[in-house]
Amino acid sequence: MEFVVLDTETTGLSPYKGCRLIEIAAVVIRDFEISEMETFNELIDPERPIPIFITQLTGINSRMVKGKPRFDEVYKRFLDFIQDRTLIIQNAGFDLSFLDYYADYYSLETIRNSYVDTISLSRYLFTGHHNLDMILARLNIIAKDRHRALGDVIATGKAFIKMTEKIGKENLKEFIKKRE
Repeated sequence: MEFVVLDTETTGLSPYKGCRLIEIAAVVIRDFEISEMETFNELIDPERPIPIFITQLTGINSRMVKGKPRFDEVYKRFLDFIQDRTLIIQNAGFDLSFLDYYADYYSLETIRNSYVDTISLSRYLFTGHHNLDMILARLNIIAKDRHRALGDVIATGKAFIKMTEKIGKENLKEFIKKRE
């Protein structure tokens, strides 16, 4: 079974308030092992300045993205990368809201892939908060390059694998959501 873990970095919390994507990354998981040789990682020019608090959080500044491809160029390559594999996403509603909004904005196809939100796995296994930092702490996973898309997909992938082992691979289908 193959999966693709995805993550985005953005200029804020909502595409409906003008926030833009600035980075997208993905990594393949094959047979419940991360295939670090199969990654997708691109910066995106948001065509506006990146707020300072986002630069402080992610390390991505306006100079780094100036002249990089726009979302519509990156997104087409991203769709080719993910193919029809099931997606693994930490807080899927957030990332999918940006991807759907800007796919629609540029008149591109939206992602139809099934997905697993790692928050739902965490809620099944643990009580309390279910942000990525809490999940990683519970699973004793040390994240590198936290708040950069590629670092977060690797960390999310590791968390997904560990939580799937706890739940049982045979039970994973209960957590797969279909997109209409």
